[in-house]
Amino acid sequence: MTDIPRYDFHIHTKYLGCADGTMEVPAIARECEQLGVRSLGITDHLNSLDRLPLHKPIRQDIEALDTEIAIYFGVELNFLTVDGGFAYSAEIKEQYGFQFAIGGIHNSYLNTYDLKKIVDIQHRHHLRTCREALVDVLVHPYWFHKVEFTGKGWPWFDSMQAVPESYARELGQVAKETGTAIEINATANLENKDYSDRFVKEYIDFLAAVAAEGACFALGSDAHNIGRLQAIRAAWQVAAQLGLSAERIWRPSSAPAMGGKTKGHFGSPCAP
Repeated sequence: MTDIPRYDFHIHTKYLGCADGTMEVPAIARECEQLGVRSLGITDHLNSLDRLPLHKPIRQDIEALDTEIAIYFGVELNFLTVDGGFAYSAEIKEQYGFQFAIGGIHNSYLNTYDLKKIVDIQHRHHLRTCREALVDVLVHPYWFHKVEFTGKGWPWFDSMQAVPESYARELGQVAKETGTAIEINATANLENKDYSDRFVKEYIDFLAAVAAEGACFALGSDAHNIGRLQAIRAAWQVAAQLGLSAERIWRPSSAPAMGGKTKGHFGSPCAP
């Protein structure tokens, strides 16, 4: 695992109420230093435009740090409706100083259980996300919130066998064409207590099929608690298991908002 860059580009904070009170920017930086993370991104949710001002203190706290870790100011996007877009634009990116965006689908968008439709909607949105010019990373493909399934009385999505290999192949092809990274998400997919060991094995097989098409990958803990930052090690391990070279691990193309004093911690993202 020595060749896998120690990145974590999916971390939440307390600032928008998504993560708990332990997730303050200085504490995140300290914990990541202990874990050996060399470059990280703060990526709180932007699901509506009225939440934009809440992101400003995040950037301010990043810029107040004294650290050698390369720290970036990012944002996580979600589709506003099943056929809608993201609450994001080039103007918003420039005005608020976001350095990158990760995004994707976060629910089923169905009221009646139909496993094929659930998978088809996910796949369609994965491809749409890859084709969004302002989105750099597709987050946690085929992650589902168990609360949604339980609340609707649906069988839990506990097997990747419902996802055709052709979907994985197409996703890898489109990601390569567009230069979009596919996220290896530690908390949502690899260390999610709602998923069995069998599911995780099947999920890694899915990622392997995506990788076979030449796609690049992003690494993210998706931590909402300071103790969960260590989950990033699972993403590093899977990246190594997939045999990914450092050149296929995504990172933002710009210089970090803060840190990165040690040479080589940032550079160009995977190009299409």
